[in-house]
Amino acid sequence: MSILSTGRKHTDEVKDLMSQNRRGINNPFYNKKHTFETLEKLKDIARNRDYTPVKGLEVEITDLETKITNTHSSIREAAKFLDYDIKTLLRREASQLNKGTNKPYRNRYIININRDVK
Repeated sequence: MSILSTGRKHTDEVKDLMSQNRRGINNPFYNKKHTFETLEKLKDIARNRDYTPVKGLEVEITDLETKITNTHSSIREAAKFLDYDIKTLLRREASQLNKGTNKPYRNRYIININRDVK
């Protein structure tokens, strides 16, 4: 694949044509079946697969008016609580780290994103 073609996206029309060209007899797996051994391997892999959900970053939000601290398990959850965008909170954190200050958000909330790995 040439470097010039990387990052290019197929149009919907081309995607439909590619899909049509790989149907039925043109499909490489057409009229074939997995062997019993292969099916058993796939089942074994599926049975032994560990589901490890990705943990979010813990976020503490302190309301300066009520002096109540809420702890959220992810940035997404904290953004929903504040009714704001995730990217805004991340940009705000980055700028605060650069400046070394933690100014109140909306003149009401102090936000601390805990990035310490336990």
